[in-house]
Amino acid sequence: MSTSSTSPSSSGRYYTSQGGFPSSMHEADRPLQAYLEHAMEGIEEYARNEPWAFAAWVFGIGFVLGWKLKPW
Repeated sequence: MSTSSTSPSSSGRYYTSQGGFPSSMHEADRPLQAYLEHAMEGIEEYARNEPWAFAAWVFGIGFVLGWKLKPW
């Protein structure tokens, strides 16, 4: 397995230093991981700043999912 460094291109895709595609899935999922980490930080910050609104959203989403996905 190659241990080459990766960097994003202008299209946002990651390529290896040799100019090809990543050689493993671990290298390929880095953009997704960064996106998810950024999204989670934003959600956590919102929950800290607006705890009642966040609790209402969580309750509402849970209620709708429970209502639509009931097992009987």
